[in-house]
Amino acid sequence: MKSTFLVCCSLLLFGGIGAIVPNLEATSLANQEKQVSPVRSIGNISQNINRGSFETELLKLTNQERQKAGLAPLKLSSQLTRAAQSHAVDMAKNNYFSHQGLNGSSMVDRTKSTGYQYSALGENIAAGKATPEGTIRQWMNSPGHRANILNRKYTEIGFGYEYAPNSQYRYYWVQVFGAPQR
Repeated sequence: MKSTFLVCCSLLLFGGIGAIVPNLEATSLANQEKQVSPVRSIGNISQNINRGSFETELLKLTNQERQKAGLAPLKLSSQLTRAAQSHAVDMAKNNYFSHQGLNGSSMVDRTKSTGYQYSALGENIAAGKATPEGTIRQWMNSPGHRANILNRKYTEIGFGYEYAPNSQYRYYWVQVFGAPQR
């Protein structure tokens, strides 16, 4: 049994940053695939799921939650996806869990490095859940993560996922939310 963790962070118009105490809910890893490579990224999750379908599933689940709250759907941003994926890879590859990268980078730094100019920005991270459904459910059961997902200021989103079977949590998830600067 491995533990699952989730943390969220928001920055609205350079407002405050919030974090949530880790959720120590245990999860089963019974359906885990054997891996030759120590790290598996969103680009080669499995033969059955390609990058496009993975992002489509996460976007669909996130937007279903927004629809239930009467909010507009988020659009997928390639720049926010690059920021999210780079952080998921870093956490999995280096076996840590934090909004701050090992190089000291923040979500602002990672997002700016893609050229994305924003008026609002937020990030959810999670670790330990094996599926998009389980991870979205975990975020929706956490007040801070739920607030990010249901924030009406956000219009775009990017996703990151990394699998590292020899790391503490194995599955690393990142959502980066944004509203482009107008």
